[in-house]
Amino acid sequence: MRYQSNRPKRQFLAGVACPSCKALDKVVQIQLYQPEYDEYIECTACGYSERRPTPDDIIDIQQSNHQETVHPGAVGDDGAGIVRFK
Repeated sequence: MRYQSNRPKRQFLAGVACPSCKALDKVVQIQLYQPEYDEYIECTACGYSERRPTPDDIIDIQQSNHQETVHPGAVGDDGAGIVRFK
């Protein structure tokens, strides 16, 4: 059996720019194992951090994106959409 540390695992992400300050190669991915598993990214230049969405968050995001892209009357009751050509 391989030894696994409970210390946080830090890994720099090459070629990734910070969403906040746009600094390149300053973003680190951090994985925590205790008290429960968690994962997030953090910018070492400005301190910006962002967590990975949970499965519940993903469902909410997909529903809000779907509501923003569907126009009223574009989808019928049967689920068939209307395609309009210019």
